[in-house]
Amino acid sequence: MLYRLRHWSVWLFILLLLSACTSSNKEESQPKGNETNQLLTTTTIPDKITLLFVTQDFCPSCRELETIMSHPKPKELLERYFDIQEVDFNEALPSNLTPPFDTPTVYFLGNGEVLIEPMIGEKSETELMEYLTDALREFKIIYGVDLQNREEKN
Repeated sequence: MLYRLRHWSVWLFILLLLSACTSSNKEESQPKGNETNQLLTTTTIPDKITLLFVTQDFCPSCRELETIMSHPKPKELLERYFDIQEVDFNEALPSNLTPPFDTPTVYFLGNGEVLIEPMIGEKSETELMEYLTDALREFKIIYGVDLQNREEKN
């Protein structure tokens, strides 16, 4: 009988020890209502999406993508909602970006943070338009601002 009591008390002790070690205070990790509002109000909402275009000399695919970017539909979106920054393949990129494997590589950024996956390689006009609209949609989700409607209201 004493053996069984000791046996159960050892298991009870182990169970209590494990539960004490694994318990967490969820309130500490979750921002409260006011803190969430503060985070949203302190975040700067960019006026445009940064399009970081990684290119290099003697890159025919880069030149072709530039030509496609100058077509009327993509050009209109790019001029209104994107800030195009061209960077040479050998230049250093922000540390939060995965280095490009090849050119052209296009990153879509909001406040320096990646909005969508990078666009790699030459694309058709339809494919480019999909990336541009995806970036605008993701911007709206993250920042709560529809750049296209904001411009129409102003």
